Amino acid sequence: MVEVYVVHLPSQEKLEKFKETVNKLLEMAKDKKLPEGLKLKKLYFDDKNSIGLCQWEVDDINKLLEAAKQLNIDWDIKIIENPKELYKKGLF
Repeated sequence: MVEVYVVHLPSQEKLEKFKETVNKLLEMAKDKKLPEGLKLKKLYFDDKNSIGLCQWEVDDINKLLEAAKQLNIDWDIKIIENPKELYKKGLF
């Protein structure tokens, strides 16, 4: 499994569509209807800055990108794949 973070940066014009997509995604996760090989670990949203952050565990990054296409994600996103952990409390 690969750890992936997706930063969502919807413009003001696409903010409502972003929120609808998040609700759909949450329902899919709750109902265990996410595509096989995709596990949503955490989802955050910063209202003030209109930024979303999803933490995923995926078998293949391409499956996640395909799911994004199916959900019609058409706002800016940044994908961080297997980030290097620089600090964790208790490591030092």
